[in-house]
Formats: sequence, C-alpha cells, structure tokens
Amino acid sequence: MTVIVATATQKEMEAVLKGFNGRGRVGCQLPLQGQWCESPINEHQCLLAVTGVGPVNAALTLGRIMGECFGITGVLNLGIAGTFDPQACPLGSAVLAEKEVWPEYGLRTSQGVDSRGITFPQWRGGDPGVEQPLEQIVWDTVELSPAEDLRRIGLNCPQVLAGTSITVAGVTGTAEHAAMLRDRYGALTENMEGFALALGCRQAGIPFVELRTVSNVVGSRAAADWKLNEAFVALGAVARSLFV
Repeated sequence: MTVIVATATQKEMEAVLKGFNGRGRVGCQLPLQGQWCESPINEHQCLLAVTGVGPVNAALTLGRIMGECFGITGVLNLGIAGTFDPQACPLGSAVLAEKEVWPEYGLRTSQGVDSRGITFPQWRGGDPGVEQPLEQIVWDTVELSPAEDLRRIGLNCPQVLAGTSITVAGVTGTAEHAAMLRDRYGALTENMEGFALALGCRQAGIPFVELRTVSNVVGSRAAADWKLNEAFVALGAVARSLFV
C-alpha cells in the first residue's frame, strides 16, 4: 500500500516532517513544486508530494503521480487553511474535511454561482449512458468520509473538528465575501487544493483524507487574524498523530 502525502508548499511539508523528526527533512531531497519522493513513515510506504498552490497545480501533480506510479492506495492532503468561524474553529485548531466544495464552478448569476447552470457535471460515476444515482454525480461538491478512509488507509483518526471545506483559486479577501460563502455553503474552512485532489481520488476510486490546521480568519488581512507559525507547529503534531 502506497499513500500519497500531499502538501501545497515545501513549508507545509517541512512542518509535517518536523512533527516526525524535528528537522523537517527526510532521507530523500525535499520535493520541489510538482515533485515527489518515496519515504516510509512509521512502516507506512508513502510518497511525499509538493503539489504547488491552487487547484490547477494540485490536479496536475496528482495526475502525473497517478500516471507514473502504480499501487497508489490513497491520498492524505495536509496543510493549513482559513477559518470562517474563529469561535467554533479557532486559530491553531485542526480540521478534517467532511465535504469539499468548489464554489467557482458553474453559471455565475446575481444570486451566486449555480453549479448546475451549465448542465455539465464534473463527474459521473459508472458506465456512460447509464443513469447514475445522484450521490455519484459531482457538480460542485465531493462528499467525504474521513474516519472510514483513514481506516482504509490504515491510519489513526484524530479527535479534531470536522466540517465543510471550500476550495478557491483566489483567497477570499473581504469579510462580505467570506460571509456569503459561509452562509451559502455552510463552510467551516477555506483552502486552495482540496477539491481537486478529492475529485481525482473519487475518479480513481481511492480513499482521500484532508486534514488542515487553521492559520487565519477568512476574509481578514489584519495581522491579528493570522497565526502561520502556530498553524505549522500544530500541523506537525496532528500529522504525527495519524501515524503513531
């Protein structure tokens, strides 16, 4: 069994690895953007991958790995994220994604984006021409089962928050837009890669788990609403808890 451990940046990968060995390094050279290396983690065979930031980079890197490497049994997406609700989901906390939403796909209207407005779903499972159950059709949402998928991969399930995660190509920069996303989608966190990786795993039929620590308040650029260093330290600790 080979599990892809994917982060968007080297900084996040270093934070993950510091949770294991305190150095942020592995036996192989730390991957650059779009690269990966083999590295066992506590007897689990893993590929450490740095995808690059954003849904396009994430999709491209995952596609290359799946095309070049055989025996991939799951993807673990680790990193940092923004919180829509700093009271329920404070800075430094860890969150498992129970649902991944891409709010930018579909027909843009005055009421927001209608994912079914262009009539083309992003994915239909099963045989072409055969009507599929609605739960197998992906428009703008991928439903996730983190506890079950962690069990399938053979990893521990941490006692952390869980909720809906939104993937964006452009980070939300205003409180007004943050409030719209939170209210429309019931979002708890915002990230930039999760949906692309979740959809790729759904198409490949393999488990996907997204676990992130909170680094900032979505929609705010105020220094007090950003705690990157704390989020990186928390990321290393929660990553370790998966494998130990």
